[in-house]
Amino acid sequence: MTSHSVSSPLLQEPVRITSCAEFSLRLDKAIADATTSQILGLGVINLQRSDRIASLLSPAHAKHLEDHIWLCLKPILRSQDQLILVGPNECWLMMPGLAAPALAILAVHRILAALEAPLSVDDTSVYFSPCIGIVCTPMHGLNALTMLRLADNAQKKALQEHQKFSFLSGEINANLLPENLPKLVAEVIDANALNVVYQPKVSLATMRVKSVEALVRWPSDHKEYIPVNVLIDTVERCGLVEALTLQVLSTVLRESSHWNDLGIDLLVWVNLSAGLLSQPHLVATLAHKMDLWMSAPSKIGLEITESALIQDVAQTTEVLFELKKLGFHLSIDDFGTGYSSFAYLRRFPIDELKIDKMFVQGMIESIQDRQIVKSIIDLAHNFGLPVVAEGVEEEATLNALAALGCEQIQGFYFAKPMPADEMIAWCHAFHQRHHSD
Repeated sequence: MTSHSVSSPLLQEPVRITSCAEFSLRLDKAIADATTSQILGLGVINLQRSDRIASLLSPAHAKHLEDHIWLCLKPILRSQDQLILVGPNECWLMMPGLAAPALAILAVHRILAALEAPLSVDDTSVYFSPCIGIVCTPMHGLNALTMLRLADNAQKKALQEHQKFSFLSGEINANLLPENLPKLVAEVIDANALNVVYQPKVSLATMRVKSVEALVRWPSDHKEYIPVNVLIDTVERCGLVEALTLQVLSTVLRESSHWNDLGIDLLVWVNLSAGLLSQPHLVATLAHKMDLWMSAPSKIGLEITESALIQDVAQTTEVLFELKKLGFHLSIDDFGTGYSSFAYLRRFPIDELKIDKMFVQGMIESIQDRQIVKSIIDLAHNFGLPVVAEGVEEEATLNALAALGCEQIQGFYFAKPMPADEMIAWCHAFHQRHHSD
């Protein structure tokens, strides 16, 4: 897919959309299709035109001007870009398939340059002073409404600071977060309103879903948007880790009970934070929760980051053996990013290793990353452990991992994180496709 280029126009024949509902539907699909190598950019453009009163008084004048704006911007947009004029003073621009966030900035500069010259409408010169808010993926838990809200907030921030544009990518600017963030997060947890989505882990040997990872998301219908990294950071800083984890576990046990009724047996992995791992009553709390739902611990896997394991090795070792004795499966998450992989691996009763996506996504282009991945796989196999690679998005990466002996794959190549019902339907269709005979 072609991306914005400095040396040539961005491409011809972009899509002009006339319905906000259609734009939102297309934006939701573009969000779902976005990857770390095919980034989605969204711009909210405040035109700040000199003729706003005239355009409001004369529908014919407004229509004439809209057509002029389209003709002005059309030559500098790519074929996959999609634009809608949503009012007399605002445009939305969707830019899928960007190779890097910097290309969204390039598009902004081209738009600003294109709108520098006044347009002649009905013998009147119309001047623009555009202000643009830009948001780029990846951001967890996005939908069309929240992404538009973030881009609009970025645009308003630029306007307040007398800037031409404001850019938001990956991390949320602190100025765009609500001031009462801790209170807001606590209220959502107390209301049991957090969403849980599931991402399948696929066995390459059998092409079957062996398990799924449960991931927490901010409620999509909430008036505010809080990205998952900010949510987790707030939870950890405000002492809400246990409440969050138990809410996620309750949701998992409720939904997996329904799957069992349907004859679907899936191991579900839940993330266990360093803060919770250090609490002395953790084992008793988890055991009590499993008893309440009349569920066997063997149905649940606990993913623990490598850095969390080494904060208090003696305490961690004792807790992990108690959890293992109860029947929980245990995995080291983000393996390869810590400091003591080789020294402590044999001490912990681990069932699998999970390679951090930082190495997985760079292994095709980076010999060093590929060697790290190979070393982790070899190390795991030497300890008799299977390996899961997360963040797999490309077929080339999948094939390289298979050649190195990686057992399981998790990532957008197979499936994005999905709500429970959607995930079950996906698993059924996936198994039918690969085992139709």
